[in-house]
Amino acid sequence: MSSPQKILVIDDSADMLKVLTLLLTEHGYQVITAISGELGLYMVNKDKPDLIILDLSMPGVNGWEVCRMIRKSSEVPIIILTAAHVTDEDTVKGLDLGANDYVVKPFKNNVLIARIRNALRWSSAEENGVDYDDGTLTIDLETRQVVVNGRQVELTRKEFEMLSTLVHAAPRVVSHRELFKKVWKEKPYMFDVNYVRIFIGHLRKKLEMESADPIYIHNERGVGYRFQKKDNTTK
Repeated sequence: MSSPQKILVIDDSADMLKVLTLLLTEHGYQVITAISGELGLYMVNKDKPDLIILDLSMPGVNGWEVCRMIRKSSEVPIIILTAAHVTDEDTVKGLDLGANDYVVKPFKNNVLIARIRNALRWSSAEENGVDYDDGTLTIDLETRQVVVNGRQVELTRKEFEMLSTLVHAAPRVVSHRELFKKVWKEKPYMFDVNYVRIFIGHLRKKLEMESADPIYIHNERGVGYRFQKKDNTTK
């Protein structure tokens, strides 16, 4: 019998640590906690967790700095917790520093658990490789081939680069600015979120059965987009 996956929760609220410990334990995870960013960084190196849940707003070493420090040496999945009053810009900052996903407090338990399962599924190098195939959509990033229902789909260079960025990052949310920087390399100073939205619209028309009700390319309002596996879609 395999050992349970280990989740490190970093939050300066003792009440939140208790709530998350009970919730995650009920779902079969081993839970370790840290009540400060400093302690959290120590425990990342000491305990080697499979996933980290990280509060952004902490005194001392805050969540952004913790995320930045972790990403210097580890690719462990990080889900950041943001309060409802935290701006989209603050959330994007956490994602740009390397967080994989975010959940807004107060959160629904099933949403958090779904995000955790999703991040853990995609955390291995094998699952985060160059191919995606669910029987309906096949993406081969090495040969630049995309097939929908057995029919090869032609993508423009920018459309393919946007799709490639989303698939490589999955299940991490990719901010509008990061997508723009990856695709429009030659003019990153001309960032315009409308360019991103237009090309996402083009991709959805080519990949989705219903572009208005997407399966694969999901919008995180005010933040960015994520590529979602067909068999793990959460709405």
